[in-house]
Formats: sequence, structure tokens, C-alpha cells
Amino acid sequence: MSLNSGARGFRRAPSLFRNSYEQLKTRYDSIQARLDAITFPERYKGTILEKWAMYWKNLVIDYKEMVIDTGRTMRDRPVRSGVYVSLLAGSLYAGARNPSDTDFYDQFRRAYNQLSLVHPTCQNPTASQHLTLLERYHNEGILRRLSLGVVSFLWLDNYDKGLAIYKAVCPYLQPRYLTFHERIIDVGFLGKFWVLEKKMVDYDINEENL
Repeated sequence: MSLNSGARGFRRAPSLFRNSYEQLKTRYDSIQARLDAITFPERYKGTILEKWAMYWKNLVIDYKEMVIDTGRTMRDRPVRSGVYVSLLAGSLYAGARNPSDTDFYDQFRRAYNQLSLVHPTCQNPTASQHLTLLERYHNEGILRRLSLGVVSFLWLDNYDKGLAIYKAVCPYLQPRYLTFHERIIDVGFLGKFWVLEKKMVDYDINEENL
């Protein structure tokens, strides 16, 4: 039943792109007709006002052609266009859900509170040690976040931002790009930091006591 529904949806995809393309073309043809109907009085011809109006008119025409060409391509190649649209939508969603510094500290506090409710003898050593390290890095002021739009990296700097000694401010002693991957301690994606999430699995189970 679901396979038939999927097949029908796949067959309808070209017609959906075709209908969207025709609607888009009709709308822009209407806009183009309105622009062509605009005329300037004789006293404004050759002035900066007419040049400015022509600039915006040509800009609208260029965008119209670009949109129509895109719509034509989507109509003629619906499968590839669907893949591109899906990738674009996924990127936009990931960008909107890219976790911030606030999200990390909220997640850290929740994990810390959860672990604090468990007796030390029952705490998972992996979760306990990881939270202790994160707390130490935070107190030292060396936690940094690098955002790439759709994903964030939590990494360790050498010194606190407020430190003004020579080693901290010298540009030749800053972290190098080639070894940057060694400083990454967590990856943020889709609203959470995944290393911290993984470390907190079975946080209330100490296998040494089993």
C-alpha cells in the first residue's frame, strides 16, 4: 500500500513542478507587463530619474529570467531538483538548529544536575570524568565554540581570553589549523552536543560495582 502511494507521489512530482513553473511564469509575466506599461513624461527623459528607473526595471527582468530558467530546469529534471531542494531544506533546518554556547551550557547543567542526584559510588566514571574536565576547562576560560553555520565545534584554546601575557597574544603562538582537530572535544549538530550526549549514556550505572 505504501509502495503504491510512493509511486503515485513520484509520478506526480513532474506535474507539481510543471504547475508551479506555470504559475510562477504567469506571475512574472504580469509584473513584466506592468513594468512595460510605465512611461516617463518627456521632461524626465534622459535624466537621472529615468536612468534609475531603467536600472531597477532591468534588474527585475534579470531576476525574472533567472527564476524562470530555474523553474524550467526543475520542471524538466524533477528528480535532481527534488534532491537539491531537499539538501537546501536540510541545510536551512540544520542552520536553524545549530547549537550555540548557551545551548551547550544548558545541556552541561542538565547533565551535571542529573549526575549530582546519583550517589558517587553509582556514577558512571566516564560521565563523571567528562563533566569534571568540562568544568575545569570552563573555569580556566579555554572553552571555545567555532560555528560553521550548520555545525559547531567545541574546542580548547591555550589561554583565557582575558589573559594578556606574551604567549597568549602573540599571533605566532596561536593554535595552528593543521592541529586544530586535536583540540576539538565536542560537535554540536541539530540542537545538541553529541559527545556530551554520548558520555551521559547510562550515567547512573557504575559497571565496577556490578
